[in-house]
Amino acid sequence: MTKLLGNWQTETKLWQVALLRIFFGYYFFLDGVGKLTGGFTGSDALEKWLTTKTTGAFGWYKPFLTGVAIPHHQLFAELVTWGMILAGLALLLGFLTRPAALAGIFMTLSFFLAKGGGSPATTSDQAFMAGLLVVFLTRAGRSFGFDRWLARRYPHSPLW
Repeated sequence: MTKLLGNWQTETKLWQVALLRIFFGYYFFLDGVGKLTGGFTGSDALEKWLTTKTTGAFGWYKPFLTGVAIPHHQLFAELVTWGMILAGLALLLGFLTRPAALAGIFMTLSFFLAKGGGSPATTSDQAFMAGLLVVFLTRAGRSFGFDRWLARRYPHSPLW
């Protein structure tokens, strides 16, 4: 009994980070569902956004945008939409939290690079990446998430 309570206390002491995880999950999930139901995947919205942002993008990132992302904007719109939905669900549930946090960092970094960065006072991308890095490093899915049970079953896996 003491061992069980000890594990519970160890796994739940990061409840504040679990709240951070849930916040990011909620944000990504709602944004992804909004893109899905708002017609983002069936329109040229991503192409228009990328075209306007390309002027301010980092110089070394522009060839990727103009040569890959813009010509294949429909595929990227689907990837962004479903990536946000799936990463959001995983973060909300605390299931495969570390890969979901990395996916969130990757997507946010892509948006950040496409916009050309910005100052910390004018963009939330840096805050999102920092927060998701905290979620990744602290294994926040082990606190009030399904990763807790996965970690008990497979204690040496780096995924949770």
